[in-house]
Order: sequence, then C-alpha cells, then structure tokens
Amino acid sequence: MNVKNDVYDPLMSVAKDLNELDVVLGAKDASDRIAKIVSAFDETAERISSATQSVHDSQERIEMQKLYRGMIAARRIVLNLQERRSARG
Repeated sequence: MNVKNDVYDPLMSVAKDLNELDVVLGAKDASDRIAKIVSAFDETAERISSATQSVHDSQERIEMQKLYRGMIAARRIVLNLQERRSARG
C-alpha cells in the first residue's frame, strides 16, 4: 500500500493525547482535547478517502477502505470512552 505520510499528519498533532488517553479523559479540559482527537480522526479519514479515489489497483483500494473504516472506528471508540467516563462522573 502506498499511502502518503501526510495523510496521517492530523493524527500526529494529537499523538501525545492518544498515548495518554486515560489521562486525557479525566482531565479538566477533556472535552476540548477529545474534540481535537475526534477531529484528527475525521480529517485523516477524509484524507484516506480522497487518496482512495486515485488508487487504480483493486487490492490497494480494499486496503485503503480498511484504513478508512479503522479511522471511523477509532473515532467512535474515543467518543464512547468519553461518554462512559462522563457517565461515571
């Protein structure tokens, strides 16, 4: 698969928070930080989707679609964790 590195740039800006997600979820500014993480997953998914349009090999297209779905799933997981943390109080 031949995905350009800049496709993942939005995730690089939130990498530290992703590595410390449990701490982020409990932080006072959790909502803002989670919003940035979710936005990074959205932007990355959009970039992958755009890159998929220019792929001509069907196997590579399938792999790109898997990456796209992975970004969407990761976004949902983060939001779900935030919701559970908020429910616990």
